[in-house]
Amino acid sequence: MAEVPGEGMPEPESDELGRYLEDTITIDWQTPAVMEQAQALLEGHETSEARVRALFEFVRDEVDDSMDLALDPKTEKATCRASEVLAERRGLCFAKSHLLAALLRYAGFPTGLCYVRLRDGSNPDRSTLHGFNAVHWVGTQSWIFLDARGNRPGLAAECRFEAPWSLPWLPDAEIGEAFLPSIYMRPARRIIDLLERAPDLAAVLRNLPDAL
Repeated sequence: MAEVPGEGMPEPESDELGRYLEDTITIDWQTPAVMEQAQALLEGHETSEARVRALFEFVRDEVDDSMDLALDPKTEKATCRASEVLAERRGLCFAKSHLLAALLRYAGFPTGLCYVRLRDGSNPDRSTLHGFNAVHWVGTQSWIFLDARGNRPGLAAECRFEAPWSLPWLPDAEIGEAFLPSIYMRPARRIIDLLERAPDLAAVLRNLPDAL
């Protein structure tokens, strides 16, 4: 787990919070299955903190990151839409961020998409993007940052409502790692096209971008 300070984090793409509540093709929170799952998770949680934490921990712990599964990448198809990620209960970091955004938007929390450029651990000459979320927090009138990638030995994240943020990685500027500057209202088109058009997970992993 990385303790990420509040400075240098992405800033909102728009000041219109309603844009961060939109139902879209990818963040399809008005799909019945997504609404039913969100409602079930929210039941019994009365405070905003408890509601956000319940949704976050579901995506983090109950939806597998495809990188952690013993999948054959040449036969598995990547997931993308929130409803698809929920149905399959798996997805890459981008896909999991789509589902978390959908659940939080259903609950009335303005939620955006964020990206960080990281050095590829298996290829030090390559960098790739990693996706996570930002949520507008009424209590402080600011944005909090959540990464539901999924915990594993050496990687962990928690739900916090103030800095320092609990994220799996702290980018290292000296080797070219950095947060992209914006909290996006919608998932990046380049990410969506890759997840939806690639014939299999292997093709997605070969073509992970390092920029939008």
